Amino acid sequence: MEKTALTWLLGANSARGFHSLYEGFPPEGAFLRVIKGGPGTGKSSFMRRIAAAAEAAGLGVEYIICSGDPDSLDAVYIPELKTAYADGTSPHVLEPAVFGADGDYLELGRYCSRAAARAASGELRRLSAEYKAQYARAYSLLAAAAEVSPAASGCYAPEEARAAVRSRAANLASRELGGLHAAPGAVHRRFLGGLTCRGRVLLGDTLASLCERLYLLDNRLGLGFEFAGELARQAVRRRCEAVICPFWLRPELTEAVIFPELRLGFAVIDPLAEYPERHRCLHLDRMAGAEALRDVRAALREDEKLSERLMFRAGQHLAAAKALHDGLEAVLRPALDTGALSRAAAEEISRLGL
Repeated sequence: MEKTALTWLLGANSARGFHSLYEGFPPEGAFLRVIKGGPGTGKSSFMRRIAAAAEAAGLGVEYIICSGDPDSLDAVYIPELKTAYADGTSPHVLEPAVFGADGDYLELGRYCSRAAARAASGELRRLSAEYKAQYARAYSLLAAAAEVSPAASGCYAPEEARAAVRSRAANLASRELGGLHAAPGAVHRRFLGGLTCRGRVLLGDTLASLCERLYLLDNRLGLGFEFAGELARQAVRRRCEAVICPFWLRPELTEAVIFPELRLGFAVIDPLAEYPERHRCLHLDRMAGAEALRDVRAALREDEKLSERLMFRAGQHLAAAKALHDGLEAVLRPALDTGALSRAAAEEISRLGL
């Protein structure tokens, strides 16, 4: 995944709350600089400046966007420098595995006036409490959406169809992936999308960048998840290089599997998302049989609409949380020494030789 700019998520707003994939970031052997600092202390801007300098130098960059606000960065990784930067504050608290050997800290909070922040402590506490309450409400709605969703629950898919889909995925893996690879390929786990303050986000540009061949999987009955899950198991068993993308709402399910070396990808169809124009479809729902679909069509549509409405309402609460977070930043921003922060970013870029 080098020599290009790719965008992913490592966190998701799921039916069980915030779900993190940061335990696999960055890859083994890379050095992680954990950034600490509160809202409005410039963590995202700091990382964006470093990433821009790396790209300007012709290096590949992996951008990790925020699960709550896709316009904000939570992490960046520069593979050729084996160096990563990540926001190590809640909800994705991070620590170097071995301080000094695997990583260290960058404290951006030191550029924020403590006296000015303390003077606004009452407002900061009020905004923080309201912000957390909005997330709690969003997560309760997402839990309900996951229970109702025919795709996420798989409640309308006959077991015979599930087994047939898994068999089809295994046969495809034999054809496309070959036998057991002599050396194990790297397996990365990334979210390809999620629900944010801007609604449903799917990283279509990332799919387009990595996949010359892209297959979209029917998923009204959840059979796309069955197919993608089996494909992920086959990739691991055959020791292939792969990017496995858990489903943001229920991360135990698989939303997509990408094989960078083969320029090949498979992703379930989400009716609320937009996909690259160049793709083919695997019509997995047909494997349930026309009669089975006909018998549940009315209930299926009703449950789909209800689930989408619940997710829409959850998104409204995430948008409200974003507005409150903006309020926190607005309170703290005047206390920030932006000149010192800018100089710190320039020094870090120079240290990297960029």
